[in-house]
Amino acid sequence: MRRIALMFIALVAAGTVAAQSTEQVRHRLAKAPGEVVVVEQAEAAAAVKAVDGRAKREKVAGYTILLFSDNSPLARENAFKAKEAFEHNFRDTKLTMYYESPSFYVTAGAYLTMEEAVIELNRFRQIFPKAIVQSKELEVEQFTKIEGLHDKPRRSEESRIEADTTATEPEVDSLVGKIFEPVQ
Repeated sequence: MRRIALMFIALVAAGTVAAQSTEQVRHRLAKAPGEVVVVEQAEAAAAVKAVDGRAKREKVAGYTILLFSDNSPLARENAFKAKEAFEHNFRDTKLTMYYESPSFYVTAGAYLTMEEAVIELNRFRQIFPKAIVQSKELEVEQFTKIEGLHDKPRRSEESRIEADTTATEPEVDSLVGKIFEPVQ
């Protein structure tokens, strides 16, 4: 009798070990015990349609760096020279030159946070010591463009002012020294 009991226990133990094989566990877990049903609520669909239908935001509060502003009789010439000096030293940053009566302005960059603008300001002050960070409403398009996917970036009419004189590199450097006094 003892022998039969021991054989029965060994048989049950072997069956339990076989039931714990990895393959059987994987097979059991792969079968879904139930069914998933997705129901879209009418309010959710209406909310999505309302968001899609509203006007897209075209402007955002941001910052730019004012490099130059002048309303003297030579303001236009000096603005072009400041533009040339900037483009010569900082080719990687977008520059905008515009006229708002009675002054010419040259600004650089488009930043969403003051911290970004201050970092760039410190870099630009090597050449333009009087540059300042300026809060400005900027076009959202400036932040969503991916270079290389679009043709030339679109510029406003004010920035399409043509220069009738061009300065050579030494003239630009000497002018920068006269217009922009070093910070002490």
